[in-house]
Amino acid sequence: MLAAGLAALVASAAAGCGFEPQFKPRPEQPDGATAATDLSYVAVSPIGERSGQLVRNELIELFGIAQEVDEQVFRLDIQLLESREGLAIEQDDTITRYNLRLAARFRLVDRRNDTEVLQGSTRAIAAYNVVESRYANLIAERDARSRAARNVAENIRDQLAVHFGRQRV
Repeated sequence: MLAAGLAALVASAAAGCGFEPQFKPRPEQPDGATAATDLSYVAVSPIGERSGQLVRNELIELFGIAQEVDEQVFRLDIQLLESREGLAIEQDDTITRYNLRLAARFRLVDRRNDTEVLQGSTRAIAAYNVVESRYANLIAERDARSRAARNVAENIRDQLAVHFGRQRV
């Protein structure tokens, strides 16, 4: 009995907190549009370097779009900065662990009137170990770069979804 009462109290408190799922259909929209549907209106501009390619590909996948540039209302411009920092340093000055940092600044531009509607930034850190095998080190760094790119892309997607959740396309 106490557990049921506590559960009802928690449910009523959560209902009044203002939380709303980001990707749920909007009842005021007859087409059932969601923030996820709005993301399909965003064209992701090309980004230089390998990290940029990874972030762009992740965003295209997360947005679920086929990058038909004529149909996109918005353009997403991203600047990336990648760096590595040695963490674990042995007595002979060899580094055995790195942090790969990926920082992104982005702008969402309305292509209809070329105005900036949102800007933001995000960053991700992915660590990897260094061993005696050069091939293993290359693979570890590549994996860390992929993980960081995925995190950056997800963070950008989330910030755009919040924006579109507040403002319909």
